[in-house]
Amino acid sequence: MKARIRLMAGVLMAVCVLAACRDEMPDMQNPRTDINIYNWSQLFDAYWSGMNYNYVFWDIDPTDWDAVYDEYKPQFDALADKGFSDKATNEEAFGMLEELSSGLIDGHFGLTLTLPSDTVLYRPAEGRKEQRPNYHPFDEQTLEDYANMLLGLHDAGRFSDARLVLAPESGNALYASGILDEDIVYFRLSSFMLTEHVGTGDIVDQIVANYHDLLDNYPTVEGVIIDVRHNIGGNLSDLPIVLGKFVDEEKMLFYTRQKNGPGRLDYTPWTPEVLKPTERSRDLDVPIVVMADMNSISMAEMTTLAVLGLPKGCFIGERTHGGIGTIAADNIAFDQFYGGYFNINDILEVYTTMTMMKDLDGVNHEGVGIPPTIEAPFDGVNLLQGIDTQLERAVEYIHTGK
Repeated sequence: MKARIRLMAGVLMAVCVLAACRDEMPDMQNPRTDINIYNWSQLFDAYWSGMNYNYVFWDIDPTDWDAVYDEYKPQFDALADKGFSDKATNEEAFGMLEELSSGLIDGHFGLTLTLPSDTVLYRPAEGRKEQRPNYHPFDEQTLEDYANMLLGLHDAGRFSDARLVLAPESGNALYASGILDEDIVYFRLSSFMLTEHVGTGDIVDQIVANYHDLLDNYPTVEGVIIDVRHNIGGNLSDLPIVLGKFVDEEKMLFYTRQKNGPGRLDYTPWTPEVLKPTERSRDLDVPIVVMADMNSISMAEMTTLAVLGLPKGCFIGERTHGGIGTIAADNIAFDQFYGGYFNINDILEVYTTMTMMKDLDGVNHEGVGIPPTIEAPFDGVNLLQGIDTQLERAVEYIHTGK
């Protein structure tokens, strides 16, 4: 996947000027209000000012945002007379925006520009991830390969009491639950959209109910595997559905904070996030393994941290993506969160998290990812043959303790 994706679009543009002020922080300015943009100078001002207010990582991000203004503002001003009609000018401006944004650590960050005949999306975290050893992108085919692998295990008698779906009715997400090798409860999800299905009786609800029943009633459980590889996140409300049966009282998982004012460093205090118990029929004192990879993002990473906080939690797989925050992709959230996503007239859209997170040891994994307890790299060649080497490593750990 390229870090910059170009799509053809046709959008009418409106006009006005945003004045950016660096020397004095004025009273609250909402960067999400309607601001019409004529040219690259105004677009740069809108982007710089919006990020100045809304970005939540300024206390740890290595980017010097004031130096960015000093260096790039004159260069964008020099393009002001050319509007957005000149292709060479647009390419030059795109390149500068990529360059000045390349060091931003927010793993969710995405900058989308919609001009009269062109749409550009830039996601620096994807570009950095492409440089990792054994890089493999997120794609739908890999989900199909995982599903086929599980079906093969079922046909071989290794995956029993099983339910599985990868279809439009599951939002084209892969969900599965069952018993691996007669003594491991396995739960697979490639998206955290469980809450909307629970209680409906649909196939996803049946998979979740089967998972819960196996945790409560299956006679011989030596371990549990929660598989969030190739999972791009979803709803925080799903966490007790996945992990609530492993605690008998509220358990602290990690800390979060958000902005509480217009200043770059106006933050709320760090707030502990807890896992609440759900009804269960027994205490499973067994290894709980979470499987994640470099395409495990956001809620998948929160779940990984949560499992690592359990007494017998273990993480097997690859270092995760490094985008651990919550998103409200709507301008109306500004008054509550003072930060995060903003969209100016559908010309300039910035996708960025509104919360910062750190683990119980005080470590912030944003832009870096969570390292595994046991590293097990993705092996796409074997997966195509129905052999999941990462999953086999998790099974080995549960059966041997190492």
